[in-house]
Amino acid sequence: MKDYLEAIVVEQINRSLALKNFIRYPLQYSELAGLAERCTRILDDQIRNLKELESMIETREENDLRDIFRDVRVCGMEIALVEYYGIPPLYYQTPEIGFLNRLTFKIHGEIKLPLPHPAICGGSGEHYFSHPFTNVIFVPLGESEFLLHMPDLYHEIGHYLLENRDADLRLETMTKAFDSCFMAIARYYTELMKTKKREGAPQGIQFAISRCYSQWKNWIVEFFCDLFALYTVGPAYAWSHIHLTLKRSKDIYELDMLQNQTHPADEARMRILEYGLKNLGYEAESGKMHSKWAEISKFWSNPPSEYQYAYPDSLLADIARLSLEGLQGSSLSVAYPKVLSTNTGEIRFMLNTAWEVFWKSPKEFRTWEVDQLSSLRRSLTNPI
Repeated sequence: MKDYLEAIVVEQINRSLALKNFIRYPLQYSELAGLAERCTRILDDQIRNLKELESMIETREENDLRDIFRDVRVCGMEIALVEYYGIPPLYYQTPEIGFLNRLTFKIHGEIKLPLPHPAICGGSGEHYFSHPFTNVIFVPLGESEFLLHMPDLYHEIGHYLLENRDADLRLETMTKAFDSCFMAIARYYTELMKTKKREGAPQGIQFAISRCYSQWKNWIVEFFCDLFALYTVGPAYAWSHIHLTLKRSKDIYELDMLQNQTHPADEARMRILEYGLKNLGYEAESGKMHSKWAEISKFWSNPPSEYQYAYPDSLLADIARLSLEGLQGSSLSVAYPKVLSTNTGEIRFMLNTAWEVFWKSPKEFRTWEVDQLSSLRRSLTNPI
């Protein structure tokens, strides 16, 4: 076993060195410098760790390798995460990746994010998603050619912010607001369970309430990121989510009573976004979204009976309010109507305008979109 472990250590060291060679210097896009530094540092750390483990193996007996075995596996997993979620945008420095990283860098400045900007990589097979280990946001390959789903970038930036919320004191009020959301959830379900027990509710109802409560540890993260996106980009995020729901949602009332459900139901996500729009002062947009959602939701069947315990309106309203209060107390720029209307050169102004143009003339929208993207590419390549 000692020989085998030594061979794995050597293999992983060589893999780390090979991955470092995939980081193509000089970087074609300076916006990737932070990611390149982060990946290089992680790989160098793992090479040092592996070399220490290699020397330890030589001094150990065959029956005394369990801790080394565990540590070798940890090194291997971190190297794999860099390979899967860090190296691709550094190796494939395509014009599309350059454009998306420059776009995100500009968004980072517009919303006054008090953290280093995340990197972007194309080729996602899961719509938009982000990985906290490398702080890379993955988007579909063709996303650089379209505008209507770009507001989803702000949702993923929300995930990045949550993962790193302790890194800057300017995010303290946001962190406290997030914690307050957890407390509000606990209070609601504690009181609901007490009431149902006092009423002699059947065990099935008590089980449903307990399961819904347990799912909120995942749901609150997604709700917060939805609200972060809405509060930093504006109504465009709500329209983007309606658009995605119509195209991809299997069940807008999804509720899994047996397994962990990573994302809340789309119906509930639209409800909380409606509260968020009203909080920002977009009453007219909220009304339009409500009407459009009423049309779309008819394509799905009715919710299960347990659904009434999963997403209470009072709790969604509280979370929408607390989330905005947290962002208001931070350094972040909130997308109030006046902020958008007075900053017409911002990306978020363009993304909101895109939806206005789309609803006004869907058939002519593509021509407008192509023209806007061409102008955007030029402005990001040659900033004033």
